[in-house]
Amino acid sequence: MNIIRHEDIGKDLRNLRRFQAPLESLEAWERFFCLKGLRETPGIDLFHGFGQARVYKARVVPLQENVGKSKGYRAVFQMTDEENCKILVFSRHGIYKSEQELINLVKERIS
Repeated sequence: MNIIRHEDIGKDLRNLRRFQAPLESLEAWERFFCLKGLRETPGIDLFHGFGQARVYKARVVPLQENVGKSKGYRAVFQMTDEENCKILVFSRHGIYKSEQELINLVKERIS
């Protein structure tokens, strides 16, 4: 599995700087996802509303924090084909004011 990150992921990480280890959490999830793949990685759901684009949202467990997956990070990614994945957004619940704001950001980053 090949994973690339959208060029604005650095901006997403800056928005998460008040948390302990967002980059390390993302890197750990990427390693796990590469080993297990789309079907065997827990916490991944199809993100509806993007037409033919296969966009998924995933729960990323925060490292170095005493919280569970529900309080963790969210990765939104697109499967470009069976072996290639592009991470579009990396965030935390509550960073965006509404779900529609997140959807608009994903649509902007896809195009």
